[in-house]
Parts: sequence; C-alpha cells; structure tokens
Amino acid sequence: MRKKALADQIVDLARSGAIPIPFGVADFAKRVSGFTETHVNTVLPNYEVGGDMVRRGRRPRFKRVAEGLYKPL
Repeated sequence: MRKKALADQIVDLARSGAIPIPFGVADFAKRVSGFTETHVNTVLPNYEVGGDMVRRGRRPRFKRVAEGLYKPL
C-alpha cells in the first residue's frame, strides 16, 4: 500500500483536531515521518493556492492566512 502524501497527511491532522488551525511547520513536523526535512519545511508554501506544485498542475491543499501559517482547503 502506498504511503499518503505529506500534504494529505497534514490536512488529515488538521481536520481531526490533532494540530491547530491555522498551523505551521512546527505543529506537524513531529507527527509525520519518512519525509526529508526539506520537504517538511517546503510542503506548505508549495501546495498553497498559487504555490510551485499547484502551478505544476497539483491540487492546492492549503491557504496562507498569515506569515508561516496555513489552513486546509
């Protein structure tokens, strides 16, 4: 079985109440494993509306609400 993408794991954590909304990297970093530190530190801006991965055709997963803070879409 394939591991769930980090962005999807973060959304699940937020929707289940395991991390606060809005959230930043520090809120989820200790709760996920198997990802590089670089990916953990860049997943939020890359998957926000208008982020790099979204411009490459991926679905947006987050909306930035303040510097370093995001909420799930």
